[in-house]
Amino acid sequence: MSETPRTFQGWVRYDDKFEMKTLRLNPIRPKDVVIRNLAAQACYTIVTNVSELPNQAVRPRSPGHGAMGIVEEVGPLVTRVKPGDKVVTPVLPACGTCYSCLRGEWWCCGHKNDIDFAHPDNPPFAEMEDGRSVWQDHTGGFAELAVNDESWVVPVNESRLSNIELASLACVPGPGWAFGLLGMRIEIASSVVVLGAGPLGLAIIQAAKMAGARLIIAVERIPHRLDAAKAAGAHVVLNSDEVGMDHLVGKVRELCRPATDNMDAGGKPYEGFYDGNGADHVFEAAGITFGDPTTGSPDDRTGAHFITLGPKMTRRGGTFVATGVVAPTNDPKVWGPAPGPFDYHGKRYLSAAYGGANVLRDIPRLANLIENGYLDAKALCDPILPFERADEALWSALNRDALLPIITFE
Repeated sequence: MSETPRTFQGWVRYDDKFEMKTLRLNPIRPKDVVIRNLAAQACYTIVTNVSELPNQAVRPRSPGHGAMGIVEEVGPLVTRVKPGDKVVTPVLPACGTCYSCLRGEWWCCGHKNDIDFAHPDNPPFAEMEDGRSVWQDHTGGFAELAVNDESWVVPVNESRLSNIELASLACVPGPGWAFGLLGMRIEIASSVVVLGAGPLGLAIIQAAKMAGARLIIAVERIPHRLDAAKAAGAHVVLNSDEVGMDHLVGKVRELCRPATDNMDAGGKPYEGFYDGNGADHVFEAAGITFGDPTTGSPDDRTGAHFITLGPKMTRRGGTFVATGVVAPTNDPKVWGPAPGPFDYHGKRYLSAAYGGANVLRDIPRLANLIENGYLDAKALCDPILPFERADEALWSALNRDALLPIITFE
């Protein structure tokens, strides 16, 4: 690194402010990679940077956890990438050598401790002009430069995708596609239910369509998302406000009943304790509600109700996947009791970062599916805003008035 500190622009959450500031890059560590960001997601899970400004941040942070860019500099021990490489910096690392990675549990890679909020001793990546240190609260994206351990960096030099499309692979749509195609793979001619049709749920719907699902049901309450679910490939779209949460399970189970009850011809009975009603695959993709969105709030702001209802919609032997960020709660209205006294229904459950995928292996594979027209990243990225309007992008994400806001640096 040059002896002269490098300056750049970045959005910083500090005290009761969220502002663009001039920053000075700190010296990097031996396995660090410096990336000049070209496009980044305004993910829903970072909207607290604008929605909770009256509360002081623990320490100054530059947010972001879904970006792509060009490598500018690498530490002396970095072997995965070199300056000039095009890379995606996803929400999940994959080092390949830690306890979890060696066991194929990529979503539990120990380098998750590299991020600011995961470990108190992580060093700041930059300073403001007044000398105050600034931490990068994940892989970055809301500053012109990001610094990440090489385990978080995925090279995509061969990809023909646009910067916007590559940024979609870093978080939200990428995990949605991965959940349906990799982590809890959707079977051909199966029934699929997606609870929530934001960009994550829409990506799961696209994956279900690609996998050849016979029936895709989307559950949502926001009108423009209901329309987007139809466009993404949902065969049935249920407005949860109109159906009512108390009737949703029964409605879904009825829609997903077996084609026949003849057990000598591949069927299941419709009634009794071991009845065959319910979906083959159910994906919860709704999550918590932050702030006061202009599109309104659901009755359950914690997001926990779908975690309770989802398994009830799932057939015996089916799969249930929890993808969203939910708030802890013991409210009996939204958080049901344990199934007890025993459960012989054989349902499988998955909760995993980035859909249970290996980002180093699978992000290039997902990029190839987009290139070949099997998945549609452009349909999910809206609005596209310049870096200088990153705060507006976060407000759009909070209000759920579009799909997935993307900020660009070009």
